[in-house]
Amino acid sequence: MPDQGGSAAARAVRPIPPPTTGSIVIRMTAWYAGTSFLLILIAASVLYGTVAGNLRAEDRRILIDTASNLRLLATAVPVPDQSARPPVSPGAGFIGFRLIAPDGRIERATPGMDRDVPLTDFAALLALRPGARAFTTVQDRHGAPFDLLSERFKVDGTDTIVQVAIDRARDQRVLIKDRERLLFMLILSLGLCAAIGYAIARGGIRPVERIAAAAGSIRATTLHERLDTAGLPGELQSLAATFNDMLDRLEASFAQVTQFSADVAHELRTPVNNLRGELEVALGRVRSAPDYRDVLGSALEECGRINRVIDSLLFLARAEAAGAAPRREALDIAAELAAILEFYEPAALEAGLDLGLSATARPVVPCDRTLFQQAVGNLVANAIAHTGRGGSVTVGLVADAATASVPMVRIDVADTGSGIAPAHLPHVFDRFYRADPARSSLGGNFGLGLAVVRSIATLHGGTVAIDSTPGIGTVVSLRLPLQPA
Repeated sequence: MPDQGGSAAARAVRPIPPPTTGSIVIRMTAWYAGTSFLLILIAASVLYGTVAGNLRAEDRRILIDTASNLRLLATAVPVPDQSARPPVSPGAGFIGFRLIAPDGRIERATPGMDRDVPLTDFAALLALRPGARAFTTVQDRHGAPFDLLSERFKVDGTDTIVQVAIDRARDQRVLIKDRERLLFMLILSLGLCAAIGYAIARGGIRPVERIAAAAGSIRATTLHERLDTAGLPGELQSLAATFNDMLDRLEASFAQVTQFSADVAHELRTPVNNLRGELEVALGRVRSAPDYRDVLGSALEECGRINRVIDSLLFLARAEAAGAAPRREALDIAAELAAILEFYEPAALEAGLDLGLSATARPVVPCDRTLFQQAVGNLVANAIAHTGRGGSVTVGLVADAATASVPMVRIDVADTGSGIAPAHLPHVFDRFYRADPARSSLGGNFGLGLAVVRSIATLHGGTVAIDSTPGIGTVVSLRLPLQPA
């Protein structure tokens, strides 16, 4: 097994797009409150501007109507004796006027008009065309704002300029009160938006907290439990389903690890017990040198069995480690298969089997020579072990056209043995799996051979498959790509 402690520092961490730091609830609340407050502020500004514009438009309408009436009634208005009248201070709703002669003399005026809204910039008034109007905003001697309309027309054939002023103090007071009310409402709405936004954010994040709490309660003894997706929002149901899928994989992996540990203990216990028993028997009494030699030879065989189990497990661990890569070289597959069969020919003859090679191509494949020999050797040895006397084992080499996008070569190891029941086929490549447990002690069968073959195939970017019919035989197909992935 790989060193878990040593690999912890190099463990890969899948990056997640970094969000803004801080609480999601606070961020959601701030966004909701800020957006809502901005909309309310825009609406309030539009409302305030509309009210102010309507007041200004109404004042100007009054000024225009008053000027029109004065133009019609100018000749009928008596000249007032201003010195005999008390000064009139402009107040709420005050509307004053004056008629100005071309030489700047004031012909008629509302009492107090000249004191509170004095005549200024007469030259600009003279520049007005007949019938033209000019609107200005002025302040009286008290600082009160006035809207002033100046219009030029003829009275009895003489150019006359009329000025009409309206006090805007009342409008200003109305607008000030409106601003105060709007400010109060804005402050109140900001607080309400924040409170409502917080409630909405908390409600939205509560299902996530339930998922986190449920996930945090899962332990090694409760891997069978799953998150309940009922009642979750649609956006979180996929998250919960993904988490449940991960738990399925964890549970399966944990079960495999548990089973693997039990299998390792079982496989090592037999040779260790045999070794201990032989040594205890040897030490039970004084024996001759040949007897000790026999005991030591048997102990050495058991050590070899233990060593093969350990070597296979170490190879599987290294092959499945991230970043593992074979040492590739260009191999003449047909020549390599011939050498492997030559090595196993004595074993086949001893078992009474025919061992043959059928090659319809001579591909050159980049792969690790040692690993290739180990994979094919495991398949041939397994076929010999499960084929009765008088049977045959045939190794075939063909160009595989099953995968058009990736050219591959296929090595078929076929035997005429007892075959494998369909129920066992999905598991034959699992570690320590044996279709016939009674054969576990025969020929050093540990149930690791096919697992090693699959790891070697995967390491080279290939695959391995098995097809078997009970009573007829088994075909194991090893596929390797002609070009490295």
